Amino acid sequence: MTSSSNTIKAVLFDIGGVVVLSPMIAIAAYEKRQNIPSGYINHAIVRSAPDGAWSKIERGEIPLDDKFYEKFTRDLSNLQIWSQYCRSKGQPEATMPAIDGKFLFWEMMRVSREFDPYLAHAIRRIREMKEPGTRGRRKYVVGALTNDYKFPEDHEYSNDERGRILRSLFDVWVASSEVGMRKPERGVYELAVREISEKRTSWYGGDKTAGVSPNEVVFSDDIGMNLKEAGRVGIQGIRVLLGETWKAVRELEVKLGLPEGSLFEDGVVEKLKREGKWNGTRVASKI
Repeated sequence: MTSSSNTIKAVLFDIGGVVVLSPMIAIAAYEKRQNIPSGYINHAIVRSAPDGAWSKIERGEIPLDDKFYEKFTRDLSNLQIWSQYCRSKGQPEATMPAIDGKFLFWEMMRVSREFDPYLAHAIRRIREMKEPGTRGRRKYVVGALTNDYKFPEDHEYSNDERGRILRSLFDVWVASSEVGMRKPERGVYELAVREISEKRTSWYGGDKTAGVSPNEVVFSDDIGMNLKEAGRVGIQGIRVLLGETWKAVRELEVKLGLPEGSLFEDGVVEKLKREGKWNGTRVASKI
């Protein structure tokens, strides 16, 4: 479903791989270092859902402790999943590679601490936009919808300054570990839309006509199946590609009806043009 730019009332973002760097970067580096076939680890995480360690930690059902690391390692080392992966790739079944789930998890967390240079700036620009004729009321509700994890309270990543800065970018924060649902479960998208709608309604003094419908939300995510389910709810989607996050920003500009370069830092579009990456037109993302 598509919608004209003047009906969009909210922008919704995934966090890892969108607003901050993708944990897939750490996975790819680990696979290369350990001679694991490219894509296997993500395949194993997906195949272990909905009862695998990764799914459970994202829904906040289990603590982040040694039992989680052990179960995560077992999921990634599941011989049935490994055999299925090899068959799907038309490869002879080799010996199952050794995988250290605890080491891998914290490498993923370390990499995804850094802000994406394009998306984080775009969010700040969107937050500055005002609704015409409303005495400075902001134009778009900015929301986050993330599959995340609860760090131990004594860990340095728990409620640190960087995390506080990240949360401050958003009016609505829907986190899987807090609400007990994770993408691509339908309910978590419906919850995000309800919270966005309630936030915008509050900006208009409780006027229910100021609420937000799913097709008035644009959601940026780096995982196709998350966007497909969002689309079934009615939410518009933008696929954020690893290493090409600027394309998602350009597509967001188009969906919001903004002039070229509106959501980029000064000089960035010119640099992308010099590098031959920018064509000035909509970059359609494959979901």
